[in-house]
Amino acid sequence: MSGDNCRLLLVVPSGTSFLTFFREVAVGWRARGEDVTVATGPELPGHSRPWPSGINRLPLPAFRTGAPWNLAVAGWQLARFVSRWNPTIVHAHFAAAVLVAAVAKSVSPPRPRLWIGTYHGMHLAASGDHRSPLVARVEAWAAQRMDRVCVLNDEDQLAIRSYVSDNRVRVVPTCGLGCDIAAFDASRYPRSVRDATRARLGIAPNAFVVAYVGRRTAFKGFDIAVRGFLEASIDQSAMLIVGSPDRTHAHGLSAAECDALTSDRRFVDVGWQNDVAPVLAVADVCLLPSTREGMPVTAMEALSLGVPVVTVDARGCRDVVRDGVDGVVMPEARADLVAAVLRGLAADRSRLDTMAAAAIGGRGRFDRSHYVNDEITFYAREVARLRDRADHGTRTTL
Repeated sequence: MSGDNCRLLLVVPSGTSFLTFFREVAVGWRARGEDVTVATGPELPGHSRPWPSGINRLPLPAFRTGAPWNLAVAGWQLARFVSRWNPTIVHAHFAAAVLVAAVAKSVSPPRPRLWIGTYHGMHLAASGDHRSPLVARVEAWAAQRMDRVCVLNDEDQLAIRSYVSDNRVRVVPTCGLGCDIAAFDASRYPRSVRDATRARLGIAPNAFVVAYVGRRTAFKGFDIAVRGFLEASIDQSAMLIVGSPDRTHAHGLSAAECDALTSDRRFVDVGWQNDVAPVLAVADVCLLPSTREGMPVTAMEALSLGVPVVTVDARGCRDVVRDGVDGVVMPEARADLVAAVLRGLAADRSRLDTMAAAAIGGRGRFDRSHYVNDEITFYAREVARLRDRADHGTRTTL
């Protein structure tokens, strides 16, 4: 290991994920005078944001869906770039990117560099219908090849312990990735602004508005959210659907429920939004009946805006939403439970107001700057250890 420059190579499944979650980390490391490259698949369809200046990009084939050929090609291309650019740190985020990094490391010559894999909700720790034993085994194989494995919650830490030694596992100490609380600030959306947005969306000023934000997949609870809203049958209500369809995973809806999304005027489908906050701000409640989260950013964004969240007693969700304080944590992801909770909240607006005030009062814990500062400190500490090992002639892999 030579020179003072600490090159960081981030590996992320899509350009959209990088720009949404890790842009500030890359910019922060670059501000220290270090070089940063992001190896990533393309942006998701319809998603476009400017790329930060000074941050290099290595285009990879679209591998986020887990297609074996694309994963293999992405791993080989990453290995070639690593050999040529010689990064100090290779940090992969999300399971597909960790797998690509594991393939690249397997075919790369050993060098004094650090390979890090961060899982944002491990399949190994999942249970029920949404858990695939094959995916869990692949995930464990990739994790074993990383020098450091980072997870966002205690459940994932317990799950990975059977495969990776404790001294290589790190639980991210912040509230996951956090969110941009400056963007998700209720003071930016006074009543007049929210009423104008509701009018633009065709929602009555006094309607009870439920929002679902995220991928329209069964493992994210999209079907439970839709079914629960329909079952609640609340007068003067609307359901905002924010996000794009996911053609890779099942949505879990029946044919009749799919028809309702287009025929029932209570459903307001706004699709993908580059700026979610103005739309989310008009909601009275955010629904997240997901059982496969790491530390849900959607819940943090809603709470930061003062929108109470209805979620499930599952990893990550229970760590973000405080049951009875700024939201409701249901024991299971069931449509009848969602319906009952929605009916109760719609009938008790004073309770909603109390929860909204509590959410705003606790929003500081979600500030993404906590995560960014922790990541940069983590990198600096690991680089110092790596250099110390190199200076003392110890083996170069960790």
